[in-house]
Amino acid sequence: MLQLPTPASQEPSPIARTKFPFKTCQWCFASCGRALGMNILAMSWTVSDRPNWLCRWISMMAAPGEKVDRTASSNPDLHLNRATLHKYEENYEEALEGFSRAAALDPAWSEPRQREQQLLEFITRLTSLLESKGKVKTKKLQSMLGSLRPAHLGPCGDGRYQSASGQKVTLELKPLSVLQPGVNSGTVVLGKVVFSLTTEEKVPFTFGLVDSDGPCYAVMVYNMVQSWGVLIGDSVAIPEPNLRLHRIQHKGKDYSFSSVRVETPLLLVVNGKPQGSNSQAAATVASRPQCE
Repeated sequence: MLQLPTPASQEPSPIARTKFPFKTCQWCFASCGRALGMNILAMSWTVSDRPNWLCRWISMMAAPGEKVDRTASSNPDLHLNRATLHKYEENYEEALEGFSRAAALDPAWSEPRQREQQLLEFITRLTSLLESKGKVKTKKLQSMLGSLRPAHLGPCGDGRYQSASGQKVTLELKPLSVLQPGVNSGTVVLGKVVFSLTTEEKVPFTFGLVDSDGPCYAVMVYNMVQSWGVLIGDSVAIPEPNLRLHRIQHKGKDYSFSSVRVETPLLLVVNGKPQGSNSQAAATVASRPQCE
C-alpha cells in the first residue's frame, strides 16, 4: 500500500550562514531574532504544516526594516537566509533577487554571488532540457512512451492508494497537460523519465517527465537520500501531483516552465514499485553561528 509519510518525515532544513553582529543592542536583537527564527524554522521541517510555518517566517523576514530594525535591513545575511528559504519553496525569482541584494550589500562576500549564479545555471539548464525533452531522439521517445503500461501505476492504479486523510481512494489517470496549479486531488500522472538534473546542494533531485500527451514537466523531489534517483526510461507515477507554474524574470532574462513538487520519494511509484523507507533522508538540523 502506498501511504503518505508521517509528519516526522519531512525534508532536512537548509540553514544558511548566520552572523551575529554585536555592534549595538538594537542590532544584536534584530540579528539574533532572525537567527532564532531560522532555527525555529528548521523545526518546521518535522511538522505537517511546513508550508504554513515557512510562510510565517518568510513574512517575518520579508521587510526587516519595518518588522524590527531599519539597520537590520542592510544586513546581507538576512537577505541570504530569506533567499535560501525562497529557493527551497521554489520561489526562484525572489531567491535570485535576495542573493543579488546580499551580494550588493557585501561585495567582498562571495557566497551570495555564487548561489545566485548556481541557481541561474540550474534554471537555464533545466529550461533547455525541458524544451528539448532531454534531447531524446523522437523514435526513442516514441518507443519509451509506447512501453507505458497500467501496471506501472502500482498501488496508484488498483485502489490501494491512501490519501492524506487516511482513506483509500481511487485515483484517475490524467495527462500532465490537464493538471491545475496546486494539489490535484484524486489524480495520478504517469510518464517516462527523459533526463535528470541535480544542484550543488543535491536537493532537489530533478528529472524530466513526459507522457503520451507531449509536454515535458520538471519533477522536483525533496528529502531523498543522495543515493536515490531515477534513470532515463524509468516509468514514474505521481499521485495527487502538486503543480507549480514558474515565471521568472531576472537581470533582463526570462524563464518559464512547469514543475511538480514531490516532498518525499515515498510518494512516487517507479516502474510499478513504491519506494522504500530507505529512499528518504532523515531529518537533520545544522547551523553555523559566526561572531564578529
